[in-house]
Amino acid sequence: MTELTKPDDCNTMDELRHQIDKLDIKIVGLLAHRSDFIDRATELKNLNGMPARIPERIESVVSNARNAAQELELDADLVEKLWRILIDWSIQREAEIIREE
Repeated sequence: MTELTKPDDCNTMDELRHQIDKLDIKIVGLLAHRSDFIDRATELKNLNGMPARIPERIESVVSNARNAAQELELDADLVEKLWRILIDWSIQREAEIIREE
């Protein structure tokens, strides 16, 4: 995949939309890669008798995401909402494999 054009270098809405579409594909790819790590976490949790939901870890992940958002001047509340959805999905996926209720 080719590199993205800077937003200021887009001169038409079509160019801008094309760049957004390319970026979305990269984001989905990163989510798929993150999912691979979730699958491995599930295996390790199973081996170590750990539950899918670990509240302290959830809050740590959310805090890390909020801090990263703030550093990038992105809405930290939005990032937190997105991460909590992502985390809930991940925990549900883990719990189904670990066979938790």
